[in-house]
Amino acid sequence: MTPQTTQRSVSAGSFQFSRLINGRPQKRSSLVEAMETDELKNSTWMFVSPHDDDLCIGAGLLMQAAVQAGVEVQVVIVTDGCLGYCGSEQKDDIIEIRRDETLRSFEVLGIPNDHVNFLGFPDGGLTRFIGRRPAKAGEPTVGEYTGLQNAFTHSLRDLRPSRVFVPTKMDLHPDHQITHNELMISLFHASGKIWPELGDPLDVPLVHEMAVYCDFPADPNLEIVGDNSAFEVKLESIMAYESQLQIAELVQRIREDGPYEYIRDVEFQLYSPRRYRSLFSPQD
Repeated sequence: MTPQTTQRSVSAGSFQFSRLINGRPQKRSSLVEAMETDELKNSTWMFVSPHDDDLCIGAGLLMQAAVQAGVEVQVVIVTDGCLGYCGSEQKDDIIEIRRDETLRSFEVLGIPNDHVNFLGFPDGGLTRFIGRRPAKAGEPTVGEYTGLQNAFTHSLRDLRPSRVFVPTKMDLHPDHQITHNELMISLFHASGKIWPELGDPLDVPLVHEMAVYCDFPADPNLEIVGDNSAFEVKLESIMAYESQLQIAELVQRIREDGPYEYIRDVEFQLYSPRRYRSLFSPQD
């Protein structure tokens, strides 16, 4: 199937933002203020999703707000959904079914089909794709290599985002944990000169994590609150995954929790001994 480049207009929802500063919530009137940057319209945000439905659950409001603010939203779907069948009659076709549902889901959020990037790694099988190695027949590749670090490094250099969003490493699903860890080391690779066939080095983007199924490892920094219109769009985007027979129960739980999302900043910096000198300096 060849994705068509289509885009549905996002409903004119409104959003409120609060950011923790020195432990106290500070109201922000716009996404620009909330993200503490002067310009969003020329920026690209890369949302990395271990499974196709993780992003609309964890960041359906944020992605709408980003689209409205003029951000180019790029989505990277890591796994192919092959284990997501809920009936034996779906088993042979579930990858294509889930891909169609994914494109519809992101259209609802205002993200065009050609901004949804499928990496094609096997659902539930990311352990054997940790790192980078020469590809075998049938494996997802960029060039002659396979592996998550190969794919993420290429995606980062190709899309060149200013911000990257990924589910927290605290999620219990191994696909979430591996995705988070492999993305973080790929930030290091992508900013260096290694593997030049994957593209030119880029400045390390800011990294943020969202919660999908489990709590954050530490308190989040940003709260996004959507109005009823934006919230209904988020729920509609989740309902696009109609092959998942439990989806109605999930939507009901999210509806009961209300139109709230939370984002946590992730510090990415290389080790420097000087950061720890003061701990061992003589005290007056």
